[in-house]
Amino acid sequence: MRTGFDFTFMSNFILQEIGEDEHFDPVVLCPNASFTQSEFYGEWQRKLGRTVKRFLVYDGDEVIAYLQMVKYPLLFGKSYFYSPYGPVVKKYSKDFLASLNDQLLKIAKKEGVSFVRLDFTPTNKDFPEDFGKIFTKSLLCTYHSANFQPRAEWFLSLNKPENELLKDMHHKARYSIGLSERKGVSSEVIRENFARYFDDFYRLMEGTAKRNGFHLHNKNYYKSVFESLGENAYLSVAKYKGKILAIDLVIVFGGTANYVFGGSSDADRNLMPTYSAQWKAICYAKEIGCKDYNFGGVESGNVYKGWGGLTVFKQKFGGRQVDHSPFYDIVSQPFWYFLYNVRKIFKKGSL
Repeated sequence: MRTGFDFTFMSNFILQEIGEDEHFDPVVLCPNASFTQSEFYGEWQRKLGRTVKRFLVYDGDEVIAYLQMVKYPLLFGKSYFYSPYGPVVKKYSKDFLASLNDQLLKIAKKEGVSFVRLDFTPTNKDFPEDFGKIFTKSLLCTYHSANFQPRAEWFLSLNKPENELLKDMHHKARYSIGLSERKGVSSEVIRENFARYFDDFYRLMEGTAKRNGFHLHNKNYYKSVFESLGENAYLSVAKYKGKILAIDLVIVFGGTANYVFGGSSDADRNLMPTYSAQWKAICYAKEIGCKDYNFGGVESGNVYKGWGGLTVFKQKFGGRQVDHSPFYDIVSQPFWYFLYNVRKIFKKGSL
C-alpha cells in the first residue's frame, strides 16, 4: 500500500513513501547498510517525538534506493530533515541524483523544513564527478552536532581466528586485555533484561563524556534506545568484585556488530576494564557470525578534533578506516539556511 508522497520523475524513477507498518530493510539492497537506516533506529526517533519518513525509490519495478529521514528542530520554530548514512543506493547516476534532489526539494517545501541533509553511504564509490553541482555541499562548521553521524568510522574484520586478531592488535591493547584478566576483571554478554543495566550505563556514559570532552544526548534518548533493544542488540559488561566498571552497547545489523555507545568508570581504570569489555564484545560478534565489528566514529582530518584519545583507543584493536561522503544539503528556505550557517560559523569561529 502506498502512503504519503508518491512521485514519478525522469527515467521512470518513482519515489514512494511507505507507512510505519510497512517493511523497510535496506540490507536487501546493500548488505553493509548502516543500522541508522533500519526500522528500529526510526522507532527510537519516534519515541523521542521526532517525525520519521521512509521512502523507496523504484526504477521500474526494481527498488534501487532506501531512504529514512528524521526531522530535527532549529531555532525560531524552523526544522530540517537528516538522513543518517542515507540514502542507501544500489548504483549512483547523475540522472538518479538530480531526480532525487528535485523530488526531495518538493517534499521539503511541502513539509516546511529549511533544508534536507543527505549522508551518502560508502556502499558504492561511483559518485559522479560533479556530485557537488547537484547538491549544496555543507560547510564544515555545521558537521559538529550530536544529531549527525561521524565522517569516518573504524572497522575490524572478523574473518580471522581470535588468536590472530590478538596478534594483529597493537601490543598495548593485547597487554591491557591480558592485564585486565589477570587482575580479576570479568566481562559477560547480556542479551535480555537490558533495563536493569540502564542506570549504571548512563552513569558510566556521563563520566566518559566528561573525561573525553564530548556531549551526550539527553537521558531520555538513551532510555528510549534501551527500551527499543531486542534480539539484534547486546551489552558487554565488565565487572570487578561485583562492581560494574564498563558497559558497551552493540547493535547487530547486516552482518556488522556496531559499537554504538560505551561508558567506563573513573575508578579502577588501572584494571583496564574498557579493553576487557571491548574484547568480549568482539569475540561475541565473531561467535554469532558477524563479518565486521564497527567501533564507530574516529577523528579524521579537520573534522572532530578532540577525539584523539577515543580514536587511538579504537585503532589499537587493529582494523581499517571507512570514510563517508561529505554532507550535502537540499535547500528549500535559503534565508533560514543562510542564518543556520552564519550561527554555526560564529559558534565554531571558522568555516
